Amino acid sequence: MENLTLTRLGLTLRSRRDAGFTLIELVVTLAVAALLASLAAPSVRDFIVRSSMTNLGNEFSASILKARNEAVNRNTCVTMCMSSSASAASPSCTTSGTDWQVGWIVFLNPSCDAGLNKPAEDINMLIARPGGESSYALQTQNNRKKLNFNSRGAPGLGGAGEFDLIYESISNPLTEKYGLNICLDSLGRTRTIPHDKTCDTY
Repeated sequence: MENLTLTRLGLTLRSRRDAGFTLIELVVTLAVAALLASLAAPSVRDFIVRSSMTNLGNEFSASILKARNEAVNRNTCVTMCMSSSASAASPSCTTSGTDWQVGWIVFLNPSCDAGLNKPAEDINMLIARPGGESSYALQTQNNRKKLNFNSRGAPGLGGAGEFDLIYESISNPLTEKYGLNICLDSLGRTRTIPHDKTCDTY
């Protein structure tokens, strides 16, 4: 009789263990998960913004380096310009706007014509970078929509060119935290500086 009672008790305990979560346990688990998610959300957003801004800055600097190197290696001129139609079949330079995030193109310019707005032949196109997310902007501070690199790799700047990388607006806290400015000197070299500094004074 005693063995039978213990057996029944064991079955009862096992049945309760195998029953899974109770409603209260499930609610508590969901509440904790929601709390952790709310705490992690700002960090995730910061990570995404920082990564996107870093990638955009690196891509822009790499395009400048590509244009400079191609000009020197091929002993010819190379044009890099802001383009609002970089995703089109035949992209060309734009004459309006100040945000390079709309897209840019890099092409060979054998005639060294500063007024040339697209390659004479499709084969001369080196880079056609389409526009990116509108939350990010790469603003030129010198109204510089076009760079013409000569065979020595100089972009033809009278002074330093500055491009400010921002998120949504210049006063956005994430711009202040992760924003940066890209400086381009008269030799075609780039460097990055804090977003609240200027190329002429830093």
